[in-house]
Amino acid sequence: MAGMGRGRGRGQMTFNIEAIGFGKGDALPPTALQPPPLFPPRENLPLPLQTGEETDYQVALKQEFRLAMKSLPYFLKIETKKKDIVRYSDKYHSKGAGDLASEWVPDWRRLPKELNILQKSRKAKNVKLKGVHDKMAKKVKPVDKTEILKTLEIFVTTMTFEPLKGF
Repeated sequence: MAGMGRGRGRGQMTFNIEAIGFGKGDALPPTALQPPPLFPPRENLPLPLQTGEETDYQVALKQEFRLAMKSLPYFLKIETKKKDIVRYSDKYHSKGAGDLASEWVPDWRRLPKELNILQKSRKAKNVKLKGVHDKMAKKVKPVDKTEILKTLEIFVTTMTFEPLKGF
């Protein structure tokens, strides 16, 4: 009774063997005794790496540039969480580049004036404006108020007003 299963008769295949290319009663292909190759053979081989003084110099320049960029205050580092436990060795660790950012003073000659947080005193600007105002006052001739009133009266009398229709 053991090993009989639920159904009657012999076991059936779950897929059609003829679809694979074998018929009933045909011999199955021999088993593979060797593992398949890991990678297929390459058709196009890669170019060899360039070596020499020039390429070594360029690699050294690139590394120096990357380190210089990381040391700038613009480089944002991931903030590390402060530990709850204060250890004896914590006070002997060196300060990182993030601490240098607070000491950094920008060269404002290279940056736009709009970004400058230091504002110059306004007194210096007012002194310059007073000088400009005096020069403008000398160029403008004084005009009598009576002359201005006469020209305005003439202008008003020449204008004709038509009443608006529909009101």
